[in-house]
Parts: sequence; C-alpha cells; structure tokens
Amino acid sequence: MKKIIIGVVVILGIAALGLPFGSGLLMERVVRETFANLNTLYAKSGYDVSAEIVRYDRGYSSSEIEWKIKFGKLKALYGVDEVVFIDRAEHGMGSIVSQTSLEKNTWYTELVKNKLAGKDPLHITTTYKLAGGIESTVAVDAFTIQAENKTFTVKPGKVAVVCDKEFKKFTSDASWEGMSVAEQFSIGGVSMKSALTMISPYIWDGNVSMLLQNAQIQESGENFDLTNLKVDYFLNYDKEHNTLSAKAEYGVDSFNAGPDKISKFFARIGINGVSAKGYEEFMKLYTATVSSILGDVTAAKDDPEKMKQVLEKKMAEVGFQIVAAGEKLLTKGLELQISDLHLQLPDGEISGDVTISLKKDMTFTQFLPVVSQPALALEIISLKSHVTLPEKLVGDAPMLFAPVYPGMQTGIFVKNGQSAEHKAETRDGKLFLNDKELVL
Repeated sequence: MKKIIIGVVVILGIAALGLPFGSGLLMERVVRETFANLNTLYAKSGYDVSAEIVRYDRGYSSSEIEWKIKFGKLKALYGVDEVVFIDRAEHGMGSIVSQTSLEKNTWYTELVKNKLAGKDPLHITTTYKLAGGIESTVAVDAFTIQAENKTFTVKPGKVAVVCDKEFKKFTSDASWEGMSVAEQFSIGGVSMKSALTMISPYIWDGNVSMLLQNAQIQESGENFDLTNLKVDYFLNYDKEHNTLSAKAEYGVDSFNAGPDKISKFFARIGINGVSAKGYEEFMKLYTATVSSILGDVTAAKDDPEKMKQVLEKKMAEVGFQIVAAGEKLLTKGLELQISDLHLQLPDGEISGDVTISLKKDMTFTQFLPVVSQPALALEIISLKSHVTLPEKLVGDAPMLFAPVYPGMQTGIFVKNGQSAEHKAETRDGKLFLNDKELVL
C-alpha cells in the first residue's frame, strides 16, 4: 500500500513538472492557429495587411515570440511598412500570459529615448487561453511630450479587448483620463464599451457606446466647451430578410461656442432595410478601390501633379462601378430616419422627427423624371415629418410662412402660438403639408 501511494505521488509530481512544458506545446498551436485566422480575416477584408510569426522560441516554462504586422498599401496612411512585436510569455495551466514590447521598432525606441526621457509608457498584456479566446489589455501611463513648441500632456488610459480565436466575437472596455495642450485644448473623461459579432468582414451586429465628459478649446479669444457628449451605435443584422439596420444616438448636456449656447441636445439617426448583399458588394468594391488608390498614392507621394493624375484616372475607371454598386442599395423598404430631435436654445426648444422610405426598388436614373414631374415622387417615396422651433429664430420670413409653390395652401411652416411648426406626410398617394393637401 505504501509503495502504491509513493508511486502515485511520483507520477503526480512528474505530471506537475511537465505541465508548463505541455502547456507551452498546446499554446504554440493555439497562437499559430490564431495568426492563421487573423490573416484569413485580413484577406477577406480586401486589404493586403498580414500578420507573421518571425520567431517562436518555446522554452520549458516560458516562450519568446517575435511577430510583426505588415501594412502593405496602408503604409500610405500609417507611414511605416510594419510594426514588430516581442511577446515574452509565461506558461500557465490553462493559458499563456505575455508581455508585449515594441523594442524592435527604431522609430518607437527613438521616440521613447528622445521625447519621453527613456521611459516607455506603453504596457501590453495578452492572455491566450488553451480553450480558445484572447484577452488583451493596453495601458498607457501619463506622459508629456514637446512638439511644435507646445507641451502635450497625456493622462493615463486603458483598453481591454476580449475576442474568440476566430475573431468573430469582440467585447471591449476602454477609459482615458484625457489630454491637454498648453492652455489651448483639453479633453477629459473618455470611455467606450462595445459588444460586436462579425457576420462578415463588412457586416457586424452589436453595439458601441462612447462618452466624452468634457472638452475645451481656447483660440484667438474664442472659447469652446462641451459637456457630456454621449454617442451610442446599434448595428443589427436580420438573417431572415438579409437586411441591415444601423442607429446612432447623440446627446450633449451643454455646448458653448463663444456667445452661442446649446443645452440638452439629443438626436437619433437611423437607417433601416439596407440590403446586406448590396452593402457587402459595395464595400468590397470600395475597399478594393481604396487599396488600389493607396498603392498609387504611395508611388506618387513626392509628385503632387502625378498624384492628382493618378486619382483622376482611378476615379474615371471605377466611378461607374461605384454608382452601379450603390444602386443595389436603393431597394424597397430602405428607410432613413431622424427621430427624437431635441435642442434647447436660449430662445426656446427645437424638436423634430423625419422619416423617408422607398416604396419600390430604384435606380439613380429613375429619379430623373421627378425633376419635371414632381407628382411621380409620391409613387417612389413615403414621407413623414414634424418640426417645431421658436418663432423668434425665424421671425416673419415670407419664404417659410407663405406658399412658394402653386399647389401649396400653406407655407413650409405655420405659426402656432410662440412656435413655428411644420408637418408633412404622404398618405393615400397624396402629399399633405401642415394638414393641407399640396398638389404637385
């Protein structure tokens, strides 16, 4: 019995000693699979960006990985061909945790040495889970930097991103205390949260929320300040109908630009019923066009005249294709909406809602007859709008309160107490303006 117990202890001890090495073996497979999935995503997106493992030194309890991202034609935007990363990873029982350095990039090390007194403010920690999934945290310490005879003061910030190894599901949580430039500019209290699922490289489902607590600009004696800017984006993919919808909600507690003051602004802007197939085709063409232009721009960057010729030639080549792809978005049910608009001014409140939608599939040329035959618009679009604003803002402007078209019975606005009000609606094949039929 004693020998059995000793044997079990020995076996468990050997197994425990081998865990870090075994974890390292499994982790290398996970990392290489992750890079393969990342490159597949880059290829599907239409850009020639790629990620490459240059060196993978796997040890008993730790590994060092050198890898890089090559930007291809996007070099024209970023100014560098590639960024090299060094990951120093510790093998755990269920994951590997790595610390990432940019020490192999001369442009970065010189910045740290010459502008930041040799202190690197960037800290990147990534956890690769054996069961799949990646958690990455990027933190930036506070630092100051001199540029163009100005002092830039950057406060601490942090971004945490979690995704699966296929890069299809993402959640993120970011916060940044802000920055300032001398006494001229400052922002503070920046945060963002998101939860997104990739349907395709161009189609996503989920939401993104952002907050900017304050921003101030002082220039040429003029003051600008903003308080609590909130932005929420909602993306929805309807698999059954293969359509997309997107909605953005904007809100500001206060906004002052010199003597002009705005408070309690809110608006919801949305687009519904977008053909997912048409949108994807349009984005593929757009991405291919941009990628091609970036390559040509890089080649001609030192010759402005040549760059102009390149851009003109490229737009002539793809202009018709882009228009044709854009027409595929003009489908029945496509709807644009501005709703719950509220804006508080010293003279009163502005409020409004506008919805316009297509009643049938259209092409751009099919809109042309509307110019000479306005009544045809009633066969094409559905409209509903309601806007009110303080009368003080418009005064007695005849162009707004008097009929300006033969079929109008009222102006675009009518007076309602201390307010100017506008209502328009298509109904039963007719257009009504301020509850009076407008004969087109």
